[in-house]
Amino acid sequence: MVPDLTTARLLLRQRDIAEIDDYVAMDGDLEVRRHITPEFRDNFDADAYRVALAERMARDFGPGFGHWTLRSRVAPHGFLGMAILMPVEGRGPEIEIGWRLPRSAWGQGHASEAARCVLDHAFATLGLEDVVALIDPQNSRSIAVAAKLGFSADGRRAAYGTEFDLYRCRHPPGSRKNS
Repeated sequence: MVPDLTTARLLLRQRDIAEIDDYVAMDGDLEVRRHITPEFRDNFDADAYRVALAERMARDFGPGFGHWTLRSRVAPHGFLGMAILMPVEGRGPEIEIGWRLPRSAWGQGHASEAARCVLDHAFATLGLEDVVALIDPQNSRSIAVAAKLGFSADGRRAAYGTEFDLYRCRHPPGSRKNS
């Protein structure tokens, strides 16, 4: 179960079964899926995705890990996408951060703001040593977000049936887990 998180502009809440239509609408857009796995990108089926989402939403990755839905603080009914913090492929050992937004939310800084909040949670609350991001090498927007957050390129990583560039962000020196 993930905790509620808040930024200056965003509400990050555990995703909920009632939001499935928002996720299907976002991921039904080929431009949104372009840099995800080839299987998901090329074989999107809305009905199968609804079932898979419901199963994923029921999965427990442990306290503090999982999926958040992003909403605006000034318009909390508006869907702005999602962020994740979970073991890579659900089993690790690395802990992965990720973000995905509908095209209507691109270019407004929401991905960076949400990811910064989740990254702070990973380090300050969960006491993680490092966090990784798996990014398609052609996804310049996500690479820019990762760089802005302090991630560095760290090779390649096979996951989710494809290969990604691996970016790593290490726990800031001198930081400690909150009690």
